[in-house]
Amino acid sequence: MKKTTFIILSVLFLFSCKKEKINCATTTASVSGAYKITAVTYKASAGATETDYLPVLFPDACEKDDIITFSENGTYQFADVGIVCSPAGDNTGTWSLTGINSMTIDGDAVILESFDCKKLIFVNTDTQVSGDLLKLTLTRQ
Repeated sequence: MKKTTFIILSVLFLFSCKKEKINCATTTASVSGAYKITAVTYKASAGATETDYLPVLFPDACEKDDIITFSENGTYQFADVGIVCSPAGDNTGTWSLTGINSMTIDGDAVILESFDCKKLIFVNTDTQVSGDLLKLTLTRQ
């Protein structure tokens, strides 16, 4: 009986513990690293339905496995890896954090919606139509 009681209490204790929230400061050092674009969504206006935009921006298989590496020195490299397009889509540029919730990439400001040290989600509001939102999700590799 004591053994059964111990097992039940152990299981209850295990499931009653709260998971610790990962504390991830948004700094140049923590954001730096290699990422893959894993989702792109688009909303034409605040009231519009969000749609999957990944196939629109990256229609070819060779574009869906590319890696973006943000370096601590403020540069990034977009590398055409895996299935390589012809011609390769390699590119370089600059980036910086401008506060805890915004980032500048090649001079364009984007809003950092969230960052948990594994996923970086940012929203580009600087598009052709007023009120539309393009959201990119990058997953650390």
